[in-house]
Amino acid sequence: MIGRDDLRPQWIARIVAELSTLLQEQITLAEPIENCLMGDEAFSCLIRSSPPQGNGFQLCWEGVLGMEPIEGEPYVSASLFLYSRGRRLGMINDAEGSFLEIDYEGSLEDGGRWGNPRWLADEFGEYFAYDSYGDQ
Repeated sequence: MIGRDDLRPQWIARIVAELSTLLQEQITLAEPIENCLMGDEAFSCLIRSSPPQGNGFQLCWEGVLGMEPIEGEPYVSASLFLYSRGRRLGMINDAEGSFLEIDYEGSLEDGGRWGNPRWLADEFGEYFAYDSYGDQ
């Protein structure tokens, strides 16, 4: 059960809406918000785009939206895994996989903005399990 004083559900709703605006598409939380909350301060949510449609590239994505305090300040980011026709996309010659990382800049209470996406290598295999859309 979520406590009345816990602002994280409100924060999650707002930053998902702001990310949706940046990406210009609807984002779905792939799990109940209660499952996103970690301890008293952090959160980690599985998010995704609509499933692939049509016969073309069939592009879609899913990812992890997370927040954890670092040196007393909240650090929020989204790690996105892109898929086309059932296969995960990434940087060329990256056998371990790669993902798009977007950092959130601003206040969780008052709002902010998402920074520019950048490709990162999954050096530690942290996201290896995200091999195809809907696996998680």
